Order: sequence, then structure tokens, then C-alpha cells
Amino acid sequence: MLYEIPRARMDEAADVAADAFIGASCPVGAFMFQNEPEHLDLKRRFYRSLVTSCPPRAVSLGTSPGLEAVSIWFPPGMDHSEDDDPDPFTPEELADPGTLERMEAVNGVIDALTENLGMEPQWYLHLVAVRPQFFGRGYASGLIRPVLARAAEEGLPCTLITQTMENVRTYEHWGFEVVKVMAVPGSGEKFCSMRRD
Repeated sequence: MLYEIPRARMDEAADVAADAFIGASCPVGAFMFQNEPEHLDLKRRFYRSLVTSCPPRAVSLGTSPGLEAVSIWFPPGMDHSEDDDPDPFTPEELADPGTLERMEAVNGVIDALTENLGMEPQWYLHLVAVRPQFFGRGYASGLIRPVLARAAEEGLPCTLITQTMENVRTYEHWGFEVVKVMAVPGSGEKFCSMRRD
């Protein structure tokens, strides 16, 4: 059974996201903060902001009150315009001037891939994060499959964006298809927009 994460526990959910993405060596964080002496702290803050910036209308789910894994879904009609804190860093906090440029490049691709979010009724998977000690135990599936079933009952598609080919293969297993690929300028990184009808 899914656990609806109350707003009072969003800081804990943010820690789960940071632990998960750092534990999985997420390449986007490595690209953005590659020349920063405090790269680990900056990555943690960045990944936490993916959760703490989400508006109250986002559907935040955990596997249990223990928050072994969390997911955040944007319900139909919602987009990033309601985000609370879209810019967690100031230029003064960054040692390398190129960091801000790399962050803007990543954000530009994400913005382009989500520009129509909210215009078509759909469920958008903003993120799913599993604490490293729980990798490979089916926690992500437990968070995703119930929302896929709900969307199917409502006759709505599900969408997401992801970065790694490993993630693409996982989402293809759940019935998603790649609909668009965009490279991040100045890097070997790319993001894939995926959809499940």
C-alpha cells in the first residue's frame, strides 16, 4: 500500500532523493558540478531541491512511512509554473563560473522537454528515488505501477523525462516509449522524453 507523504515530511523525502541520486552516481550532477570543490554538497542541495520545490498539488508517495523510496507525480493540468524554489543556488556560491552555464544548459533541455506539460491531461512522473540500500528490491515498481493503473482507468497518458539508457530500458519495461531525445549542449549528456498511452 502506498504512503501519501505529508507536507511536513517533504524534507525527509528530499533526503531520500539526494541519497538516491548521489548513490546512483547520476551523471547530470557530475556534469553540472564537475569543477566544484564542494561538489558533493552542491549535488545534495540540487537533488533535494527537486523535491522541496514541488508545489503542494504534486502527488508525493512513499513505499511506507519509512520512506525507503519516494515518487512525485504531477497530476493532470499541473506544470512547473507552480514550483516553489526553482533556483536553489546563487552565482556567488559557485567556485567555477562554468557551473552556472552547465546548469543553465541542463535546465534549458528540461524546460524544452516539459514546455507542454499541463496542456494535455496526463500524469507526469517528476521523479522516483530509492535509497541505495533498497536498490533492486522492487520499490520503484511499487511506486509507479499504481499510478500507471490509475492513469489507465482515467484514460490518460503518463509522461516523464530521464537521462540514462538504463532508466530508458526500465521505463520501456513499464510500457513507456521514447518520443524525443535532446542533447545537453557542451556535454555528452542527453535527456529522453518518454510517454505511455
